[in-house]
Amino acid sequence: MRKLWACGLALGMAGLIGCSGTTEDSKEAVPGATPSAVTLAISGKVTVELSTDGKGPEIGKSCTPPKGSKVRAGAEVRVTDSDGEILGAYGLEPGVTRGSSSFKTCDFGFLFKVPGASENYVMTVEGFPPMPYSREDIRRGISLWETGQGTLSQ
Repeated sequence: MRKLWACGLALGMAGLIGCSGTTEDSKEAVPGATPSAVTLAISGKVTVELSTDGKGPEIGKSCTPPKGSKVRAGAEVRVTDSDGEILGAYGLEPGVTRGSSSFKTCDFGFLFKVPGASENYVMTVEGFPPMPYSREDIRRGISLWETGQGTLSQ
C-alpha cells in the first residue's frame, strides 16, 4: 500500500510540475506577439587588388585599399526593394588580406538581414552605382570586385 501511495504521490507531483511549467511559460510570453516576418540574410564581400608581386600585409591581417580605390571600411551597403524602399543598410567591415604569396587582395565583408518578401532587390555600395539582384542571387552570396576603372564587377 505504501508503494502504491508513494507512486501516486510521485506521479501527482510530476503532473503539478508540468502544470507549473506551462503556467510559467505563458507568463513570460508577450501578449499579442506574432511570428516574425521572413528575413533574407545578405552576405558577401567587396574585393580590391593589393599586389601581384606578393608585397603588402600578411594573409589574414588587416589591410587598406590602395590609393585611388573607392572601397573603404565603413562604406554603406544599402539594400532596397524594387520600389526603392530601403530594407536595410550595413557598413563594410575592415579589410582583411587574402590571396597567396604572389597575388594579394583586400576583402571587405558584409552580413546583415532584410525583410525577404520581395523577389527582386537593388544593392548599392557607397560610391558605386546600384546593382539589381534576385532573391536567388542573394542566397548564393554576393562577391564584388573593384575594377581598375573604379567600378564594381560581379
